[in-house]
Amino acid sequence: YANLPPSKQEEVEKLLGSSAEETWRQLAGELGYKEDLIDSFTREESPARALLADWSSKETATLDALLAALRKIQRGDIAESLYSESTATSPV
Repeated sequence: YANLPPSKQEEVEKLLGSSAEETWRQLAGELGYKEDLIDSFTREESPARALLADWSSKETATLDALLAALRKIQRGDIAESLYSESTATSPV
């Protein structure tokens, strides 16, 4: 994830943070985060960014792992946007 262009990272963070059901929380759970740590991300200005920054520092943080986790939480749309080469942002 850390190797992605900043525009891609921003796009993913926006998509994760923009949904009413707090998709980033579901993603955090899928990536193996415990509730208390997930709660600590909510104090950040951008919880999705805080989560992904923390996760991307781990050895297990691969793009494939992120894509798989996104698909598991029914957010294939975010996985697709990550996967696509275009930097077009979809209106939310």
